[in-house]
Amino acid sequence: MIKKWLSETRGVLTTSSARVYRESYFGNSIIAPNSSRADGDHRGFVPTEFWIMSVAENSNPRKLPHEGISRIKIGYEDVLLTALRDSAGHEIFGTYGDQWPLAKILDIGGSTVTTSFGTTETTPVPVHVHGGTISDGKVRKPGKTEAYFFPPTDVPPYNKKLSEITRINLKDGITKEDFKKKLLEYGKNDSMYELLHTYPIEPMTGWTIPEGVLHAPGPYVTFEIQRAQDDNNFASWKLGDRLSDDERDSWYQNKVLKGLKDEDAYIDGLLDWQMMTSGEFEKNYFHKAQLLSEGPWGTRHQIFFDMFYGEWLTIAPGQTYTAPSQEKPQAGVIWSGQAMVNGNALMQGGVNEFLCVPHTELTISNSGFYPLLLCVFQPIKE
Repeated sequence: MIKKWLSETRGVLTTSSARVYRESYFGNSIIAPNSSRADGDHRGFVPTEFWIMSVAENSNPRKLPHEGISRIKIGYEDVLLTALRDSAGHEIFGTYGDQWPLAKILDIGGSTVTTSFGTTETTPVPVHVHGGTISDGKVRKPGKTEAYFFPPTDVPPYNKKLSEITRINLKDGITKEDFKKKLLEYGKNDSMYELLHTYPIEPMTGWTIPEGVLHAPGPYVTFEIQRAQDDNNFASWKLGDRLSDDERDSWYQNKVLKGLKDEDAYIDGLLDWQMMTSGEFEKNYFHKAQLLSEGPWGTRHQIFFDMFYGEWLTIAPGQTYTAPSQEKPQAGVIWSGQAMVNGNALMQGGVNEFLCVPHTELTISNSGFYPLLLCVFQPIKE
């Protein structure tokens, strides 16, 4: 079945993004209505994430079946991408099935709050770390390395200009005792946020966040690529919010320690203290988009680096970009505009994702009236 379908679609699978709902943060209502609890589902979770050509299932505490896994339209059927991987993995992923990343669009935001340290801010994601999964009271490596890219938002249909900050890594001079003290104030105040560096969010820039590094992603739409896993341990509660003593004890055990014995086990097992205190973090892991090629058709930038690879394409109306056949599969998502991808119609807000199988030339044409903007990514480099 899959070989016949790939022949008909010229080596491309298409779908609409898989929505993922979260309880820990709200959004700017850019990718979906998600700026308040009123936008939530029956769990009270709001749709703040799109997962792109995903074979990963999220780890929400109250799960929905297959939430986060992409469904591929084949004829009149919707087929889970995981099922296609199991039955025809070589045709779709070649030899790169184990290196397929989890790619997302995060819509981070919500209401404006006053913090315990005197600022007025739009809420970010709480401070957290991806240090590994917790099993039998121990941290099981590897943790999750991830990377961010901040796209332009002043384009159709969003037409918004956002000016925000993000928090990544510890400030210089922070000690383990400083961190432990603030961790014990979880839910009581916002003091953990004060320990992290703040950086302005600039479109067409991004970061790599290695496993073991504390971060609190800022209120902006963010493309994220990572290992295909969903582990995390929180280090703070929601900015500007407070927990009662009873609530705090439950959340602290379930979201912070998650089976670890105590705060020392958290620090020693989850945090890469040497990396966070090296003084070289911004130099090594902040990235500006790098121009790869340009022409009358548009521009092509590299936006993901280190162990990841991804590009940002801007294609002018009526123009076409062609990438030569290669042995790696590659996937993409339309951010703005509409396109024909190997003859398959895609557009923002509808069927907006594609997966181009190995050994297939990729041809993307702008079929709309405005510049076409899209992200294309490849397997993780091991």
